[in-house]
Amino acid sequence: MNASFDPLRLANSYGAFGVVSEERHELIISSAQDVTGPWREYEFKIKPGNVARTPRFISPYHHRLDWQMWISSQIGGIERSPWMYSFLLKLLKQEEDVVSLLASDPWSGDKIGPKYIQVEKFRYKFAKSPDRYWEREKTGRYFPRQGIVTADMLASLIND
Repeated sequence: MNASFDPLRLANSYGAFGVVSEERHELIISSAQDVTGPWREYEFKIKPGNVARTPRFISPYHHRLDWQMWISSQIGGIERSPWMYSFLLKLLKQEEDVVSLLASDPWSGDKIGPKYIQVEKFRYKFAKSPDRYWEREKTGRYFPRQGIVTADMLASLIND
């Protein structure tokens, strides 16, 4: 991609990612009050989530949390992104400073908050349908590998 700009000398050809792929892997965090659901997804400011939401333009600002979520989806399990344990715990506790980093809180306005949380991995690609922007396919669990997690379980993982 960058090589195509070079002859025009319109832009610097340096970039951390010289190629942007047509599909991407994303982590989707959801929480529930009951193990059987319903599970509510957390919506981030920039990264893909809701398939009907318009893709966002972010220049010149960089949304670090959204970026870190994407990086975490690329480098393996949650062990490689230990900051996520605290992040998930703070989401379960509905800490305002953390929830404010998101586009919306699925528990906003409810008198009772979530008890369980999970992170799943999806493959996203641009949709060909005019009624949505993304197509997504679940590719597996990210955390926990099986079951669900509570605040107490996360706290014990952080303290170990």
